[in-house]
Amino acid sequence: MLVSIIGAILLLARAGSGQTYLLGVTDSANKNGYSHEPTFSHLLRPDIPVMDMYSTHMTCRTLDMNDKVKPFVVAAGAIVPLTYEPKELSPISGQPIKGPCSFYLSDSKAKGKGSVWFPIEKIGFDGTMWCSQLIKKNGYTHGVVIPKEIPPGTYYLRSEIIDLAAYLDNKYEDFTREPQFYIDCMAITVTGSGKVAPKGSKIPGIYNNAESKFLINVDSATDSKSFTIPGPAIDPLLNAGP
Repeated sequence: MLVSIIGAILLLARAGSGQTYLLGVTDSANKNGYSHEPTFSHLLRPDIPVMDMYSTHMTCRTLDMNDKVKPFVVAAGAIVPLTYEPKELSPISGQPIKGPCSFYLSDSKAKGKGSVWFPIEKIGFDGTMWCSQLIKKNGYTHGVVIPKEIPPGTYYLRSEIIDLAAYLDNKYEDFTREPQFYIDCMAITVTGSGKVAPKGSKIPGIYNNAESKFLINVDSATDSKSFTIPGPAIDPLLNAGP
């Protein structure tokens, strides 16, 4: 699935790495694309998930949040087309990744620090499959809509896919038995005239004392349908309609 925005734009992923991180942008005016890697100097290998929900890696898998590249420009109300590396197995457990997705924004001036992160989209189980499986079905792509109510400015867009299946895998007792978080961020500049400034939360911190809420049977449709993604709720003033 290819999603277009401001002339056809496609986010690229690096071959041979983990499923759920972002590396670059290519559009019709820039055939060679450009990478946001200089913006975020990753401290973890890109194919290794974060396995400690209290770790500082939960922010963007990095401690270096310097703006060194031109942000991706998107109009409020339009779509940022994300593309993920086509791998469906966890590099830790070797099992299929099954779980929800969440997408957050924060004002780039804060460098990801403090109570600045707010969710703009959360996708869990749709009755037949998890968000991670839906991304695979759509050709390892997902179009994130930037709510039209978001004020103009430069933000960090944070993508998070949670592997709940790994949490239940008893074969890997050497690990902490926490969910696996596939996280990455990119800088975007939002244009428009929105005026809603949602209340933010700290990351790490959105899942404090929530370990038990992730412990479900992802292969049970009943359990999956009743699952609520932990963390702050989306501000009701976002996506409020015309």
